[in-house]
Amino acid sequence: MRASKKDTSMSTPTKDIRQDIKASPAQLRYADTLFYGSLVGFVALLATYALYVTGLLEPQIPLEQMHTVWTHSAAEYRALGHIPQGWGWLALLNKGDICNFVGIVILAGMTIICFAQLALSLARRKEWLMFWIATAEVVVLLLAASGVLVAGAH
Repeated sequence: MRASKKDTSMSTPTKDIRQDIKASPAQLRYADTLFYGSLVGFVALLATYALYVTGLLEPQIPLEQMHTVWTHSAAEYRALGHIPQGWGWLALLNKGDICNFVGIVILAGMTIICFAQLALSLARRKEWLMFWIATAEVVVLLLAASGVLVAGAH
């Protein structure tokens, strides 16, 4: 005797909840900015690395001396290579081993740019608590990047 009721528990497709999740315009803008900014940073890293390895830009620390200085601490390396502290490296952008910092700065700065954009979006929607949190995040990141907040032996 066959069962008159058909068992559909195995044949019913499970619903994918990812289809129900909708990102807000602010989230999409954040993601797009992060994606394209990271792409620009990556391309900058590749381009500046090519300038370094091809020798088109002379390095601050000659390759012949590199093996003697890279075993030191960061402070000693900087002193031996005559590399200024903080944002002083900007004066050495014409050096092959320093110019690759541009890509690193772009990648590191993307968080600040994304949060600033998010704060503006939150202000437009009058979400003031979240706006102030995002703004505080931007301020803290800018202070940290500026070198104003110096702590310890770094």
